[in-house]
Amino acid sequence: MPFSAGVLNPTYIPDTMDYVNYYRSLAGLPAELNHADDNTHAQIGVAALAAVNATKDLKVHGLLGYTRPFYFNEDDWNTAENSTLGNVNFLESNNGATAGDIVTDLIREDNNIAGKGNIGHRALILSARATRMGIGAAYGNGVSNNVLYSVQNGWFADDILRDPVVDTMVYPSRRVFPYELVGKKTPWSFSTTKKITGTPKIYITDMTTKKRYRATQVRNFGTTFYGDGYTTTITYQPGKTKLVTTHKYKVKIGKYYTYTFRFFRQKGHLK
Repeated sequence: MPFSAGVLNPTYIPDTMDYVNYYRSLAGLPAELNHADDNTHAQIGVAALAAVNATKDLKVHGLLGYTRPFYFNEDDWNTAENSTLGNVNFLESNNGATAGDIVTDLIREDNNIAGKGNIGHRALILSARATRMGIGAAYGNGVSNNVLYSVQNGWFADDILRDPVVDTMVYPSRRVFPYELVGKKTPWSFSTTKKITGTPKIYITDMTTKKRYRATQVRNFGTTFYGDGYTTTITYQPGKTKLVTTHKYKVKIGKYYTYTFRFFRQKGHLK
């Protein structure tokens, strides 16, 4: 059985990169490039995930514990191991998902299997070091496995060694932010190139109603996302804050950072 990684719908990759770069622009980050070779490697990665019926756990990153199928040569398997170190998304669906659905699911981090508050996918999309990304997607066998696997191959040795282009990344981002990018389970986050120990008190003020709330579930992930350019990442939940479109909010993260933003509604559907 000859191996073929498959070919994506021609609009899927540019649509994905449009969303990645739109979300990066909201955070004040430069756009990432997209190269054919990186897409090929990402597609080999998702083909490998589909071939082994990969399950939803952290071992998919690098295909840890999975055996190379006989129709994968060693070079392709090595490529798959490397490309799956980036973002991997699982979607159980018979109808598929749009590029926008997948990127939005990853950046919201409502259900990261690495644990509550972990924003590893978001940190990669909003990396302060990354300059490029490869995109791949493939279905399981459709019989016992109807999972749509997707890979955002964004870990490259030359990028990891670059200096961060920003010293702070916040989510929700400064100024204006799409209301659709937050939900009841969505962790908010503050990433910085500075070292911070402990968990600061975080307050969110609805400047429209003049009401202040204290953030909950504050976690300091330290240097976990250093490869993305951040020496410290702190995540939290907005607690009892009422999230209302068009309202303006102020976030105060201890003595370290204070900023404001206003929610707005995006128009149209994710493509």
